[in-house]
Amino acid sequence: MLLRTSNLFIFAILLSGCGLFGPRQDSVDKLIEKASQQKIYYADYDLVWKAAHAALKYTIASENQDYGLIETDYIKAVDGWLPPDQTSPTYKSSRYKLIFSFAKGKTNNRDSTRVTIEKKIEIFKDFISETQVVPSDGLEEQTLFYRIERELIIGQALKKAAAAVE
Repeated sequence: MLLRTSNLFIFAILLSGCGLFGPRQDSVDKLIEKASQQKIYYADYDLVWKAAHAALKYTIASENQDYGLIETDYIKAVDGWLPPDQTSPTYKSSRYKLIFSFAKGKTNNRDSTRVTIEKKIEIFKDFISETQVVPSDGLEEQTLFYRIERELIIGQALKKAAAAVE
């Protein structure tokens, strides 16, 4: 009986040991991007700030470049962004706002700027009930990251073209 119990114990340890050698994790930057809506741009803070303004098409409620914060007004879902595969918003009686956070940094002696976009969606059921907060699907945030990146690339290309002319 003791031999059988010890064999089962050893067998269980061997089976669980295989899980210790799983796939390697991504870099810290990739984990941050997966965990939340963040992206790191290898560009000067001021350039990323300007690119975000160019990419953002909503009314800005408040902004502070020193603290690295841009907040939009509330946007009605029917007036806001829709994914290409949808013709109407998922929640028609909802509104949302976008909050951009910027942080300066250095990566391998290069300027870098981390941008975080938070989309706060509120759904209204009726006039009496409290609003329900739902998570974002992340598509609009990814689109805004893409637009910011394109603005930075276009800015660099224009700078190179101007230098070539001189």
